Amino acid sequence: MDKIKSIIANSSALLCLLVFMYQAWFVDTHKFTLWQWVFISLSALLLIILILCEIFYSDSKKYKIDDDIKDYMRNWINNGGRTVIFTRDMTWVSDVDIKNILKTKAKNNELIICQPKLTNFTIELQKLGAEIYTYDKLNFEPKSRFTFINYNTNSSKVAIGKKGKNNIHYINEFSMDDAYEYHLAEDLVNLIKAINHGYK
Repeated sequence: MDKIKSIIANSSALLCLLVFMYQAWFVDTHKFTLWQWVFISLSALLLIILILCEIFYSDSKKYKIDDDIKDYMRNWINNGGRTVIFTRDMTWVSDVDIKNILKTKAKNNELIICQPKLTNFTIELQKLGAEIYTYDKLNFEPKSRFTFINYNTNSSKVAIGKKGKNNIHYINEFSMDDAYEYHLAEDLVNLIKAINHGYK
């Protein structure tokens, strides 16, 4: 959503500049100096480049090394507020720092985890206060994984990860303004929670 707003704003600025240039050249026949025309032309060119970069530049963060993924996730979850993790195996949770962050969040009732089945670590987190929801009965393996931070607040965000070619992992961050990505992920969490409540 922020990217779309930026594209619209820059396109509007470019359109205004082009209208001004047309008015000055063909209607009012203002006599600009060479340097004035150079400045106007450069401004138009920079706006065009900026718009193209907004359209084609990927917001994805790319990681190929597991340690880089772990560093990203450590920094991502090390925020205040509730954290919701939708995962397949939580392989990135292996070092002590990440485990301690999750334990602290569990104790503060700030941790929700959705994964296929319970593990020794998630059982430990559950005992500390985390909400754990499983989906092994669905025979479902998600192709993407995602993690919410500051869940159920106005500053909530979600990081969605997907494994691509050549073992490269792509992570995109979305806020509540990014309606489709954010709310689809939120709906999936609510669906898994509802299914779990239905099992009991």
